[in-house]
Parts: sequence; structure tokens; C-alpha cells
Amino acid sequence: MGSGGVPSGGVTIIYGKRGDLSTHGAEPNSRADLYVGDVKVQSRWYDGDGNVIRNRDYDHQDSHHNHEFPHDHVWVWVDGVPIRDKNGIVPDYDKYF
Repeated sequence: MGSGGVPSGGVTIIYGKRGDLSTHGAEPNSRADLYVGDVKVQSRWYDGDGNVIRNRDYDHQDSHHNHEFPHDHVWVWVDGVPIRDKNGIVPDYDKYF
């Protein structure tokens, strides 16, 4: 990441549907923002290898009304496979802008 959490690899805007953000092969040290229609629903940050490390959900289904928005999820890589921590955490606006 660049200084102040701004991705040094830039920000890509994607208009599409949920699930359109990749987990690997992105521009190193970048962020992708997903819009469905005119609503920003998710941001995803990538490491120096272009692999997902974090995402922020701004909006999604919440039938049990138990989600705070926005919330972040951390991704880890185990044996080359991305695994998203299902527990949402408070957004880190200092490191992930």
C-alpha cells in the first residue's frame, strides 16, 4: 500500500454483479471497488503479488439483521488457496483507505 493506506497500484472501478472481484491476478498493491448499478457494494485490497488480503462490504443481504455496515473481512492464503474469515471486523480506515 502507499502512504496513508492509498493503494500504490491504483484503484480499479468495476461495474457488475456480486462475485465479480477476483481473489488473485490483480494489479499488485491495488484496490478494486465493485458497483452493482450505482451502489458501491464492496472494496477489495490486494498485496504485492496481486492476491486478495482484505475486503470491505458496504452492502449485502442481511436477512437476520445482524451485520454492521460497512465491515471488513481478512483473507489468508493457505497452500495457495484464499480463505476469507467469515467474521466481519471493524474497518481499518488508516491502513485500508
